[in-house]
Amino acid sequence: MGGSIANAKAGRDGNGSANVKPSLTAVEFVEAARKIRVLNACRHASVGFALTSSQYDSIGATGVVARLVAMKRPALSTSIGSYLSLPRSVQSFARSSKAAAFVSASDRNESSDAQTAEAAIKILNEDTASSLRTDSSMVAAKGGYATVALAANRAGRPGVANLLLVLETSIADKVPALVSIGSYADAVAVATGARDADLMFYALMEFEKACASSSTGDSATKGQSNFLNTVVSKFTPESFRLLEAYYSSHPDVKHVMNLLLRAQKYSDAGSTMALRALEKNRSSERNPMLKEASRIFGLGKETIFQKTCTDDYLELLSDQELLRTKYGSSDVAPESSSVTSTIFSMIKYAGVNREHARRILSDAEKIAKKYRVPEKRLWHVKVRAFGESDQWTQLRQLADSKVKPPIGFKPFALAVIKGMQTVSEIMRYVDRVPSPEERYDLFCEARLWKRALDEATTKLKDGRRVLHVRSLCNSSEIQQLCDELLSRM
Repeated sequence: MGGSIANAKAGRDGNGSANVKPSLTAVEFVEAARKIRVLNACRHASVGFALTSSQYDSIGATGVVARLVAMKRPALSTSIGSYLSLPRSVQSFARSSKAAAFVSASDRNESSDAQTAEAAIKILNEDTASSLRTDSSMVAAKGGYATVALAANRAGRPGVANLLLVLETSIADKVPALVSIGSYADAVAVATGARDADLMFYALMEFEKACASSSTGDSATKGQSNFLNTVVSKFTPESFRLLEAYYSSHPDVKHVMNLLLRAQKYSDAGSTMALRALEKNRSSERNPMLKEASRIFGLGKETIFQKTCTDDYLELLSDQELLRTKYGSSDVAPESSSVTSTIFSMIKYAGVNREHARRILSDAEKIAKKYRVPEKRLWHVKVRAFGESDQWTQLRQLADSKVKPPIGFKPFALAVIKGMQTVSEIMRYVDRVPSPEERYDLFCEARLWKRALDEATTKLKDGRRVLHVRSLCNSSEIQQLCDELLSRM
């Protein structure tokens, strides 16, 4: 073809053949010949796509393929793509268009769904023969099967569409395709398997739109009911939880409640309603919602305990309101979610309202009995409330009311220590603590170092506790005493 040959010297391969490189003139000739052949094919009367050489250079071979596809000439675009060895994505696009055109033109009376799908697969994988890969399902580019499946569905061949979508490997293309053909449950299942929450949510919302659009006017409720029934019975558990989380973000609680009740998840439904009720500041809004939560809990056999707790809380709120009205103060029983805190506030208020202290304490006992507060918890509440409200006389009477309090005397001692009472008042309770270890700890808490040392040496005989006292106190006298005691041990 004129021009020189590179490596004109005896460069040879393993078979003895010369390694030759075509000249630049030869390369330009081949490219021009290919361009002319493509231009002639495009300007053929059956195609009608006339191009000049400069126009071809402007849009490029890829642009020619795209315009042929738009002109519904997928067969020619596929041939040109293969002839020019265009990028695989371009060739796959052309083959997908060709396969889609074939499926759309196929007649169900002449070929079965399986035959049509097989022919479409062959078109998508036309380069299989030149490929070393033997798995034809992996040859087509991602999204190719989904594109042809959509065309098959539009042509009224849903069976072909389903067969092709089975081979689609791109989840991002497969899920929207399944949604487009109305296979919402399959779309959700595929998205769930891929653990793609975005596609899962997309399929859910598209199905909800489809149900809403299929029913208008008075039947709108029926469409929503159909949507919820399908989600509960046919969709994956993961998609159900995703929809529940989405509905829970709505200000209106009715959406998530309808979903949970349709699934007969009475525990979740009642808990959701109760939590929403607790967010309300006004009792006029909160109490009706709590009553509804109690009703929902009553629907299930396994939620009797939750119903009882909700009913008790409603009754507690009513009792708190009665107490505030009775004593004319909000401090006697502030609104709270705890029986313990209610009793605590009542006992503390008795220290403020001395005139009605006896009656208030009696009402606190009634509340504790009504709501079955354990004895030890009630004693702890009383000790802490008496201590924080400086009702030291009441605390002494409580300590002396029984031979041995069920919680012991350590909580009493801690209460007077925290209240910075006199040493004699502290010793009133510490002396009644039987454990030497606990007495030692109480003496350290009260900073009664000599008594703590006495307990550590005479009762416990523990030098480490002496060292502990020495490290805590800042008195040189006590530190010297510690050193003397350690030398004797």
